[in-house]
Amino acid sequence: MARAEEFDNSLEGDLELPETKRSRPMPTDFVRLGELLTYVGKVLEGGFGGYVWVSAEIGSLTDRKHLFMELLETGEDGREQAKTRATLFAPERFKVEHRFKRVTGSLLESGLSVLLGVIPTFHPQYGFALNVLDIAPAFTLGAAQQKLEQSRAVLEREGLLDLNKRFPIPADFSRVAVLSPEKAAGLGDFRQTVDALEAHGLCEFSYFEATFQGNSAANSLKVALERIKREHQETPFEALCIIRGGGSSLDLAWLNDLDLARAVARFPAPVLSGIGHARDETLLDEVAALRLDTPSKLAAFIQAQIVQSAAQAEFHFGQIREFAREIVQTDEYALERLNSHILGSAKRLLERRELELDSLMRGLLGLHPDRTLKRGYAVVRSNGKVLTSARAARKSVDLKIQFQDGELEAHV
Repeated sequence: MARAEEFDNSLEGDLELPETKRSRPMPTDFVRLGELLTYVGKVLEGGFGGYVWVSAEIGSLTDRKHLFMELLETGEDGREQAKTRATLFAPERFKVEHRFKRVTGSLLESGLSVLLGVIPTFHPQYGFALNVLDIAPAFTLGAAQQKLEQSRAVLEREGLLDLNKRFPIPADFSRVAVLSPEKAAGLGDFRQTVDALEAHGLCEFSYFEATFQGNSAANSLKVALERIKREHQETPFEALCIIRGGGSSLDLAWLNDLDLARAVARFPAPVLSGIGHARDETLLDEVAALRLDTPSKLAAFIQAQIVQSAAQAEFHFGQIREFAREIVQTDEYALERLNSHILGSAKRLLERRELELDSLMRGLLGLHPDRTLKRGYAVVRSNGKVLTSARAARKSVDLKIQFQDGELEAHV
């Protein structure tokens, strides 16, 4: 575009300017903006022959009878490299969306990689856009599978694919964290079984919610995992259950996010998944310590573990009680034998002591004064006290000497 100073100003025609500052003559051969943009549109239409297949990612969707899309292309570093508008008009929308859902099981939504059959258009007023006429659903499925395989290879290289599997599966449960979409049908199926366990005080369940589908799913789940991890650090859980109801392959593909898989693999307790799909396996399933097909099966597994643990406890209690009974019986027999031995020993000891006492008594009786007098001895008393020495007798004045046949008085 010519600069303003390059045009001649007719109002200053008489003004003398140096040669270097004189303006060029105003161009007389020009086109209007509308004509130029119309020409660009025709060139664009002719260059592509009217129809082309374009691969891109759906950045955003607006549903207003027609489906308005923003298509993106990002590089390996995740930075945006190209962006444009695309429209799926109502006449073609039913046919295109029906084919896509029949093959993938899902509707078009932001974040999906798509291969679209489009006609490039350039409108003088609205600019460049793509008119969508067709879609290749297999491309979207292939892109999701390719992303899964690439992420799986990264996890294996980082040693995270089997990291959570190193936790042993609990033989019993008393406190479990449950992560699921809000008001999900799968959560209802899960609670039909486990609510009874909680009502009877057998296990406590703490419930957390997150988005499981769409562009925000991975971030929402990672935030929830951090919240659960903080609670786990305060009061540990035996396990974390991640559940959701059934869905199509593309619905589940949101759970193949690499950073989300890393967070699940590094969770500090065994992760049990019940995603709700027997045929397809997500990256989240692969890194979990245990994977079951549905939330109901996961709930049944927890119930079975608790029941089995209770049965084992009852069995062990019976064994302990029987062992204790045997010990008591053995001790009773031993105690009876010991008691009999003690009684026998005590009886024999008592008999010996009785004999010894009898002998002692006979000896004591043999020492009685009457026995002494009968053997020819005499007993000397002073004031009623028996004197046993001459010294004691000299200190006394009046003495009484007792013989076997009578007493004599003596004076010292």
